Amino acid sequence: MRTYYMLNGEPVSPERLQINALDRGFLYGYSLFETMLVREGKPVFLQAHVERLLLSAADLGIVLPVTGDGLAAICRDALRCSGVGSGVLRLTATAGPDNGNAGSVVLAVREGVPYRPQQYEKGIAVLELDFPRNEKSPLVRHKTANYLENLLGRRKARSMGCDEGIFLNTRGRVAEGTASNIFIVINGEIWTPPVEAGLLPGIIRRLVIDYSSQTGLCCQEKNITRDELACAGECFVTNSLMGVMPVTELNGLPVGTGVPGPVTLKVADLYNKLIKAT
Repeated sequence: MRTYYMLNGEPVSPERLQINALDRGFLYGYSLFETMLVREGKPVFLQAHVERLLLSAADLGIVLPVTGDGLAAICRDALRCSGVGSGVLRLTATAGPDNGNAGSVVLAVREGVPYRPQQYEKGIAVLELDFPRNEKSPLVRHKTANYLENLLGRRKARSMGCDEGIFLNTRGRVAEGTASNIFIVINGEIWTPPVEAGLLPGIIRRLVIDYSSQTGLCCQEKNITRDELACAGECFVTNSLMGVMPVTELNGLPVGTGVPGPVTLKVADLYNKLIKAT
């Protein structure tokens, strides 16, 4: 699978991709990243991703070497130079060394999307994880490279034959997936945990909340208990690469009827229309 790289706006081969050994992004995971779907040679929802990174950088004290417009321009340049029409664009901004200097901006563009058509048709299996998401952490609302908890959670889920792991928070409420936001359907209403439950406010999560009413659906941000998750009639997860993914199995048991439900399919159709309009 072909991957194209840029470092600080300049094309670079993987062999010459060098980061300062004292960069705190390398040493401590003190960096931010955004992962974008590439469709027809364009990054989907680019502006929303750049704006989220800028807000997080300001909040976490990361000095960027370029402006927001500059970041967007670099992303477009990388896609144009890569020749990738369908795939993934990852934008990473590091904090740099502890001397007040700006860090680095690394872009990687690769062909292909890591989700299969069969997963959308049949739905995926998720596992409730046995260690919590700390909803009070100053990092939880930011997409940082301090990502080991998520990787361990996903590894645990996959070791149990599942596709995604779901975190509860320290109060036992549903928080988020290791790489996704979660929604359930109760009596025809869509519920998703609020940001205060301990989650990254995803780009697609926001779209579902804002646009569901256009299709006659009601989406609420609401604290969700384990019992409510277990008895949901439908469930789906979202992120910028998968879009809207049906969940048809939770902890080895079927969700609802065990097939993607009508509300989930309606939301997925809404999402597909929105990305075609971008």
